[in-house]
Amino acid sequence: MGSVLLPRSAAALAILAAASAHAQTEDKRIWAHLGPVAVRFSTDTQLTVGGAPVDGANASAKNNVSAAIELGYEVAPAVIMSMTVGYPPTTTLTGRGGPVDGLELGKVKYGPAVLSVHYHFDAGAIKPYLGAGVNYTAVLESKDGVVADLDVKSAWGSVLQAGVDVPLSGDWSLFLDVKKIFVKTKATGTVPAFGGPPAEANIRLNPLLIHTGISMRF
Repeated sequence: MGSVLLPRSAAALAILAAASAHAQTEDKRIWAHLGPVAVRFSTDTQLTVGGAPVDGANASAKNNVSAAIELGYEVAPAVIMSMTVGYPPTTTLTGRGGPVDGLELGKVKYGPAVLSVHYHFDAGAIKPYLGAGVNYTAVLESKDGVVADLDVKSAWGSVLQAGVDVPLSGDWSLFLDVKKIFVKTKATGTVPAFGGPPAEANIRLNPLLIHTGISMRF
């Protein structure tokens, strides 16, 4: 009798252990990405000075590298809602073409935040995902260059997202995440070099965020 009960007890313990491990995995619904992020702008600018368009004038925003964290929660199986924030970098706005070519128009310190929802596919050794969301780019500080009294507005935009997690062991993975942000803002100021007329620029930034590093669930 004892020899019969022993295997049964062992089997029961194995089933309980497996169920416990499964429950622990199911309970780990919080998800995080942490690592460096590259911000690559794709700018287009319409510049007016004294109310008149400046022919041939455009502006570019300097690309940045910063650090970012994306925190998410699994709201349904394979569906995660996440918030991405980063350490605020500073970009330099430089004139391109026309009378502003090569001139430093000013500098902007900004903090982009992204709220998105993404679906994670099970592709065996890798876990790709696709998503979409909204972006808020908060302008924290504007510094004058050729444009005095520079004021760049914070702005809302839309986001497309794609990425992949590569499991390592346990709850740890490596990840690569790409977000394309579609956002347009407005900048105002004056141009002392032209006699001080008011200047206004409608700037389409449309940055690409390339985020990589360590991922974990807890």
